[in-house]
Amino acid sequence: MGVIGVYNSVKKPIYSTGLVGAGLWVGYYGLDVLGMSGSSRLGMDGLFTSNVKPGNSYFSNMWKWCYDGVHRANAAIVHIPEADMDPVKKSKRLAEVKILRAFFYCRLNEIFGNSGLGVPLYLKPVSASEAYLSQSPESEVWDQIIADLTDAINEPNLPKNDIGGEGRVSQGVAYALRGRAYLITKEYDKAAADYAKVGECGYKLFTDAGDQSYKMLFKEANEQCAEMIFSIQYIEEPTKAYGSTLQKYVAAFQQGSGDSRGCWTDVRIAPAVVELYESVDPVTGTVSDFKWSDYLPEWNNLSVEDRKVFFLRDKKLGGTYINDLITKAVDGSVGLGSVSSTAKALYLDEGNETRIKKAYVNRDPRLGFNVVTPYAEFKGVNSNSTAEGTYVYRYPAVNKAYFDQGTSDSKYREGYTASGSPNAEKELVYMHRKFVGEGLEFAYRESNPIDEPIIRYADVLLQWAEALVEKNDLAGAQAKVKLVRDRVGIKTPDAPFTSQTTARNYVRDERRREFVGEGINFFDEMRWRTLKETKFDRKQVEQVYGGTVSTGGSYQWVGDYWYTWPVPKTEIEMNPNMTKTPGWIYE
Repeated sequence: MGVIGVYNSVKKPIYSTGLVGAGLWVGYYGLDVLGMSGSSRLGMDGLFTSNVKPGNSYFSNMWKWCYDGVHRANAAIVHIPEADMDPVKKSKRLAEVKILRAFFYCRLNEIFGNSGLGVPLYLKPVSASEAYLSQSPESEVWDQIIADLTDAINEPNLPKNDIGGEGRVSQGVAYALRGRAYLITKEYDKAAADYAKVGECGYKLFTDAGDQSYKMLFKEANEQCAEMIFSIQYIEEPTKAYGSTLQKYVAAFQQGSGDSRGCWTDVRIAPAVVELYESVDPVTGTVSDFKWSDYLPEWNNLSVEDRKVFFLRDKKLGGTYINDLITKAVDGSVGLGSVSSTAKALYLDEGNETRIKKAYVNRDPRLGFNVVTPYAEFKGVNSNSTAEGTYVYRYPAVNKAYFDQGTSDSKYREGYTASGSPNAEKELVYMHRKFVGEGLEFAYRESNPIDEPIIRYADVLLQWAEALVEKNDLAGAQAKVKLVRDRVGIKTPDAPFTSQTTARNYVRDERRREFVGEGINFFDEMRWRTLKETKFDRKQVEQVYGGTVSTGGSYQWVGDYWYTWPVPKTEIEMNPNMTKTPGWIYE
């Protein structure tokens, strides 16, 4: 039970202050909002503004989450040897908690301890009155992480993998985490060697569902497959928080579950990452960078607000107006009423939807698997969650209705598919499709059974590719990237792998495309020190066409010291031995 308590600390890493419209700890999907690939419709408690200070709750909550896991692990490491239990089980459990302690210290050192600062290194249980350590240097923390993981790897009773098992860590997890530690500390040969060992432990890419393998990887039937190295395991249970809350907070409004309808769409996908999904020539399969101007020649000549015109829904179907309410919505202040006369002239009464849809077809297939794009279909529920049906994501929404309601636009014209929308129906944002239940797939909106992967084999392969790039083994790096892309049937271009700089950038973009919604991107951008360019250069929480989301606010880069999160103000006040994080103003 004590060891399970350590595992319990791994789940729900982020508190939702200003992230979703409820106060609770949420899953790894919430971490995407901190990176370039996600955004929230809420204000994030000022985290991304010039007013951010060390007293911000995001800093203290992340610190609390990690040290809760550390201290639980320390208690287990000290007391397991005293337990009256089978020696084999004892050695396995001790190895497990060392891996978990390393996991938490890895997170702490990456976010709070980089730039040499380090974090307090507690290795035995302490009371609150004894918690007065100063920071150990960053290098010493990495040494301890590697030592814990090496101990676990060398434990003969620790299984090589936990494929199809209880969700416990294994030798494969230890190799994956140690490889990451070596990658961050620039010991690239050792990193590559450890990543190779992960495959030897039995882990591999999931390809059993053919060209649908990427989509099906994130379904309940495959959540314990050989790709999932370490996951948070969930079950459907309505009262005890044993399931994921993802469905309620990321899905389209009409994508409820069997017990409840009306999802909130608080966590969205940022346009910047959608634009990284390459275009694919349907004849040759050749890939190229996506550019809006390839599909909409007038794009670069229009203001951000005027670009909205391309995303407006059709007013006519079969040559006649669909309904007065749709015409009014398109012509009103949300639609044509907010653009210039030049932009209005580009609107098509019938065919506007078809034109914009072309920008999303013939793209990297992961775009369609990860994102609900404008005018794409998705399966949702009816007004009392007793039946499922198809919706088309149109803009602007009319009535934010369900398909069985008289106010639904599907009632306006026979054969017209009902329109779907985000919860804030006047906004046009990219919505999540990965992990989201389809129709009545899930029984409970706030307790869904899909496991959340923390480490999967694609992550290992692409970190391996990073290490090979830094070793200037560009052909080797390309081969690892190719394994990931072959799964979705998209070519891996040669040109990026002709120089170390272009290969490095391409591998990073591949990680951004692959892991949308998995809580990985934030840690990547922080260790690469790229967040200023990838998130903050967009200046604002954006709608699909670039316009500002009304409640999301703007992004303001305060300085490169943001890459090292500050020791929380409360910790500085309680512990006089702590060093304040350079650059941050404590007041």
